[in-house]
Amino acid sequence: MTVTPPIAATHASRTFDAIELSILWARLISLVDEAGTTLQRTAFSSVTRESADFAVVLMDTQGQSLAQSSVSVPSFLGVLPFLVKALLQEYFPLDQWQPGDVVITNDPWLCAGHKPDIGIVSPIFYGQTDKGRPRLVGFIGCIAHSPDIGGTLWGANARDFYEEGLYIPPMKLFDAGRRNETLFRLIETNVRTPQQTIGDIMAQVAANEQGMRSLQRLMEEYDLREIDTLGAHIIAASEKAMRDAIRQAPDGTYCAEYEADGDGLHQPVLLKCTLTIRDDEIWVDYTGSSPAHPLAINAALNYVFAYTAYPIKCVFSPEVPNNEGSFRPIHVWAPEGSLLNAKKPAPLGARNVTGNLLYAPVMLALSQAVPDRVQADCGAAVWVMVLSGHHDDGREFVEYLFLAGGYGGRKGLPGAPTLCYPTNVANVPVEVFENDAPVLVLEKRLLPRSGGAGQYPGGAGQRFAYRNIGKNPIHISNVTEKIQHQAYGLFGGEPGRRGRLFVLTAQGKRRFTPPKGHDILRPGETLVMELPGGGGYGPPSRRRRSKVKVDADLSSSSRAYDGE
Repeated sequence: MTVTPPIAATHASRTFDAIELSILWARLISLVDEAGTTLQRTAFSSVTRESADFAVVLMDTQGQSLAQSSVSVPSFLGVLPFLVKALLQEYFPLDQWQPGDVVITNDPWLCAGHKPDIGIVSPIFYGQTDKGRPRLVGFIGCIAHSPDIGGTLWGANARDFYEEGLYIPPMKLFDAGRRNETLFRLIETNVRTPQQTIGDIMAQVAANEQGMRSLQRLMEEYDLREIDTLGAHIIAASEKAMRDAIRQAPDGTYCAEYEADGDGLHQPVLLKCTLTIRDDEIWVDYTGSSPAHPLAINAALNYVFAYTAYPIKCVFSPEVPNNEGSFRPIHVWAPEGSLLNAKKPAPLGARNVTGNLLYAPVMLALSQAVPDRVQADCGAAVWVMVLSGHHDDGREFVEYLFLAGGYGGRKGLPGAPTLCYPTNVANVPVEVFENDAPVLVLEKRLLPRSGGAGQYPGGAGQRFAYRNIGKNPIHISNVTEKIQHQAYGLFGGEPGRRGRLFVLTAQGKRRFTPPKGHDILRPGETLVMELPGGGGYGPPSRRRRSKVKVDADLSSSSRAYDGE
């Protein structure tokens, strides 16, 4: 961990030497990790419990992030601080918070970009002010992907914002510890799986409470009256590390264009990126990118910032934990009304597939400035499948499935097979998937030779197939990418193979299913997914001879597949 020498305290309370700062910084990360574990272990849905689609963030009294849980999805970078700052400015001023308050919202433009991501924020109090009132020392918040928020089944199919389910403006879920029963009833009656949805919301509340207790113990142990001073040191250390790293790159303006599937049929999208490095700051401008799309693959600017800042941080300062300071030198802009800065009533449900692609033009631009630090294109933005229906006994279910293509090659390392980037959501274990939905998984295996050849080859994609073994049809929502396009290679590396998606009927015939959209999987039908491979890095001719036999062995295992 990189730290700076002691700096002047902002609240005239105390300073911290390098050792104290390092220990306290690690303790803060530990406490949000503990809160994250609480959330994951008490959640009702597999999307939070198994796939870890959440984040927990500790913030100071101004809403600046100090520590983020290690198991966090990159899409939530900077989102909770943005939310808390908006809450303080527009909804609940600093002096109106009370012990026991819990605020909830799923506003896409304040929170994480689409309605299923629910933000829960709690104030933290410790000790008393000079006037005898509880002293507000900071905030803790978490975001988690709800299993259901009503409306049309989650995915890319909605045609406007209003079809995408229940909208919860910033409201108090608990007011000074008193449960808002009206709001709970409103949520329960508007979702498909109320037990899972409310269960996950209460798990988020429990996570905040756990983090709150841990911070209060820490403050007592180290005799801290507030954490803003400690936060100022941590933020300054992270900011310095990021600025020092950016300063080593050559100044200049670097441009990249990247075409993606769009609807996967007839309407591709263009991501145009102009990246400027000047001294110790980076500007990313997406002017020229596609306008808002009729499908729900549009993204809000806060979400675009998160998935633009994340690959930049990976390139320049990967070791320093995430907090406010890491992102101060990064500035992101996209034209209002475009695919990357959508406004109401544009649909946003599957904004993840667009956000997950932003690293690709960013890496392509940075390859012109820091070629040794970037990676080739990955096989796919993570494919998401949502299943909804009824078990044979009448119980309703909503189940999420996340699948990854191959990782891109980078200098010194080949791409790993079936590894997500930039998101890090986990796959749902087959046993859990089959228990939660009336399905049987028939196949889950690597697709040899699907990664692009190169000095450092791209990782392999995977083939995954499951059958509806119930008596009822299953509503499915497909969100895929690179059905029509390939993962690019860098510096002579070859592109990865495209993906495929189709349904096998009970009679064994193939039929079409939309790459982004809704469908019905009838009893006896099988959904087959073949995820794309990652791009290679460097010319294949430079591949070390010691690797040739490994490649040959892998290729020989693909004969059955290639003969299909």
